[in-house]
Formats: sequence, structure tokens, C-alpha cells
Amino acid sequence: MKYIDSILILMREPPSDIGEPQEEFCDRIAEIFDDPDGRYEVLDRNLSDDPFEPDIEVIDSDEWAFNILCYYVEDTPSDGIVEIFPRTFGMRKWVQDDSDRPSFLALGVGGTPDHPEYLYFARFFRFTDVHFILDEGRDMLINWMRPEFFDKVIRDDFERIFSPR
Repeated sequence: MKYIDSILILMREPPSDIGEPQEEFCDRIAEIFDDPDGRYEVLDRNLSDDPFEPDIEVIDSDEWAFNILCYYVEDTPSDGIVEIFPRTFGMRKWVQDDSDRPSFLALGVGGTPDHPEYLYFARFFRFTDVHFILDEGRDMLINWMRPEFFDKVIRDDFERIFSPR
């Protein structure tokens, strides 16, 4: 009986972190990167709860590919702590940290999904816990209306990863 219970647990629907605000936020991030004449092009957009799949796959003009995970929190919490992917953080962390492509997290907080009050953008490995303290992440805070800020974060990381130093 214990064996059957274990199988049923494994077969049940995976936990969900996705909703309409998440979809809107992911659409907005994809729009920023989907510019075939520019520096980036979206290869695939697949917002899902599957922790084994990134939300957005992007390639830049140098043909470096990377993944973007998107998460939006509707209200700015009074205690300054948000939960990132509360149901699937551990699985996503394990998969994305082990991926051969760099993975970035776009974390929108407050405002609306297409105009968040705050936007944090950094390599996913820098988010070490499901609980993220907004004040401690100030160096990850960027102006979402200026695409060059995304570019700087990505370029700095690519130089660190791929430079022959």
C-alpha cells in the first residue's frame, strides 16, 4: 500500500506557480527581448509550471543563447520579503543551475504585470532562497524601460563566463 501511495503522489499534478499575472509579465519580458533586428531574438516562449523548462529562450547577435525565468509578485510586501516560485523553487533551482545555458530571473514586484514597480534581473544562481529580501537585492534592480540595462547585466555575465582569463 505504501508503494501505491508513493506512485500516486508522483503522478499527481505538479504544483502551480502560474496565473494570469505571470503570463502578462512573461509576455512583457518576451517583448523586450523579441527584436529580430536588434541585439536579441526570442527562440521560444513557453510559460509553464514545468521546472525543467525555461519561460523564455533567447539568442543574442553573437549567437550566445540563454534562458529567462519570469516571476511576478502583485503587491510590494510590507516586510520587504517576496517568495519566488513558492511551489517549484527547489526544482527550478536544481535544473537551471545544472543547465548548460546561463539562466536569468526577471522578478517583477508591485505595479502591474506589464509595468512593474520594481524589476530585479540577474543570473538565477544569485537567488539562493525562495524568500528574497528586496533591500538585499538592490544591485539586481534595473529600469525595465531601458533595454540597455538588461544588456549590461547579460554582457557582464557572459564576459565573466566565457572570457579566457
